[in-house]
Amino acid sequence: MKKIVNITPGLLPIPPNGWGAVEKIIWEVHNNLLELGYDSQIKYLDEVDGTEDVVHIHVANLANMAHERGIPYYFTFHDHHAYLYGEESELYRENLKAIRNAKRAFVPAKYLVEYFEGIPEYLSHGVNTDWFAPGETGERVLLCVANNGYAFDQTEDRKGFGFAIEAAKRLGLPITVAGPANNKNYFEKYPPNYEKLTVLYDLSEEELRDLYKKHALFLHPSAMEAGHPNLTLLEAMASGLPVVGTLEENNSLRGMVYAERSVDSIVKAIQYAINDNVYSKLRFEAIEQAHQLSWKNVTKKLLTSYERVDSMKDTLIRNYNITKIKPMPSLKEKPSFNINFIQSAFLEIKGGPDKKYNVQFIDKKNGNVVHSDTIGRNCWIKTNKAHYVDWLIIADDGETKFEYHMSLKGQRVYLAIDSKAIGDTLGWFPYVEEFRKKHHCKVICSTFHNHLFKDNYPEIEFVNPGDVVNNLYAMYVIGWYYNKDGSIDHNKNPIDFRPQELQKSCADMLGLDFEEIIPKIKLKPNVEREKLVTIAIHSTAQAKYWNNPAGWQEVVDYVKERGYRVVLLSREENGYMGNWHPKGIEKLESGPLENVIEMLQKSKLFIGVSSGLSWLSWVSCTPTCMISGFTDPFHEPKSNVIRIGAEEGKCSGCMHSHRLDAGDWNWCPEHKGTDRQFECSKSITGKTVIDSIKSYL
Repeated sequence: MKKIVNITPGLLPIPPNGWGAVEKIIWEVHNNLLELGYDSQIKYLDEVDGTEDVVHIHVANLANMAHERGIPYYFTFHDHHAYLYGEESELYRENLKAIRNAKRAFVPAKYLVEYFEGIPEYLSHGVNTDWFAPGETGERVLLCVANNGYAFDQTEDRKGFGFAIEAAKRLGLPITVAGPANNKNYFEKYPPNYEKLTVLYDLSEEELRDLYKKHALFLHPSAMEAGHPNLTLLEAMASGLPVVGTLEENNSLRGMVYAERSVDSIVKAIQYAINDNVYSKLRFEAIEQAHQLSWKNVTKKLLTSYERVDSMKDTLIRNYNITKIKPMPSLKEKPSFNINFIQSAFLEIKGGPDKKYNVQFIDKKNGNVVHSDTIGRNCWIKTNKAHYVDWLIIADDGETKFEYHMSLKGQRVYLAIDSKAIGDTLGWFPYVEEFRKKHHCKVICSTFHNHLFKDNYPEIEFVNPGDVVNNLYAMYVIGWYYNKDGSIDHNKNPIDFRPQELQKSCADMLGLDFEEIIPKIKLKPNVEREKLVTIAIHSTAQAKYWNNPAGWQEVVDYVKERGYRVVLLSREENGYMGNWHPKGIEKLESGPLENVIEMLQKSKLFIGVSSGLSWLSWVSCTPTCMISGFTDPFHEPKSNVIRIGAEEGKCSGCMHSHRLDAGDWNWCPEHKGTDRQFECSKSITGKTVIDSIKSYL
């Protein structure tokens, strides 16, 4: 695949000389295709000559013309009016036809997948992170950038200008509203009465880029979007602006505070976002989120979809799924099928004629037959795969084919986190909630730390590990699993968990797309930061410690010289396994975990090693410095974390290539018993840590 053509709608030039979202999208994808080494062109439909490998169309009428001419095409839907007018409208029918006839179709909002009969795939909008980049926050605090109104009524407040301006007015904050000239229709109908409002029209791309950099918070209380997230929201994030506004329920963005379309809700969200303890974290997350959704990354996903064109088998299965089959009555004795997905896909055939059944367990994601065998009636068969797979089960007796498509919607599904470690639990739990939201199922969950989550996740039923749970449709157990020979058990962990983020291993097991998510835990309200630094020096193996003998004392001395109290949160006593506490510190008295969380909330900074308390600090929204040579920086959280690893050239990251021997306290797989033992963390100096934390103090 080399030659890729995007079809211009023909209404505006590309790149657009004004406000043209579709044209901007085509231009960005085109430029990234060129950068990735593809022959990318932008053509009119009449210029297609059959030499193209890919033809991509962005408006329904041109897609339907291409179909009539026998031109295979890919299609992206962009027009929110097809949703606004409803399924009975001609506009909806025109777009549905374009989607049905496409080789693959894409929508930039998740709710549109189901709206168009589950046919299209979700593909997010992107942002040019080379062009839109962070600047210093300016005087004006709040910003809206949008094309307001609907095609039939340009005065309709679709983007929520009125809500944003009134919220700014209540808070006494300056606000800028920018967009195309047709926004004048709205302001002429609803003249604003706020002296701190600035309204701008028809900015150039350079002016828009500079405008983002002069502001601190982006408001987006939109009523309807064809893209979640939309282009301006991502541009704001790439420019370092956290976002307050609306987003579809089944989607999430880091760096965004969700608000309802009401002035009260927006005011509360703004107050939260501009708080000093929160803003820097949100700004960091917004920038990271934008980079994850850069046009380059989105284009790479698009290329994968181009290359993953349905095989004939996939097409037949897909067509079968959307075909309504009217069962015919039969006088023959029928078998019954007992099916569940409790730690595997299970099928039992009960009763029916004395026949042999060829049974196939098929992964619908790729059409692969994972397991197959022949069984008789009153027999059962199951797979070894214990992680989530979207299963299609076929039982064929030669005359009749029974097909069962797995669906978790409305079903009782048990997700068990099979680790007592606080860090594992905090890292993995947010994907339990993401799984519930994705599949609309009733989730029962067990962890060894249920009390941390119960108050914030009312839709989840919590049980204790080992409790009996009845009437289950499916069950998945989350953890790290090895075979007896030390290799990864890929029946439980589909992807090797060692060379990747800790959180991603849970997303892999549950079949979810990975993005870093901070779980919501029970925090004490109205806790103010004090001139306090908390530390935790202990862990569960010497390899995880900071093994520079002078390091902790140098850091503690520096922090105390700055006038800070230093409190040790580790529960281990002084001298535990030969590890001595630095002098001049206080030690938190033993007690419930809630006391540790409150102390973290009071801290200006937490300093620890790769352990559960570092994860707890991160979840408590406390700036966190993590010192580790045992792990590489990608393994732990990135947002609001200072990550300090081994000195360049030193042995490090052994946990990503070896299995920790928990029975050997001094485990060091490469250099145990030599002068290089634990050199990964020995090489980290106190000065390195001090230089890294200065800005936080």
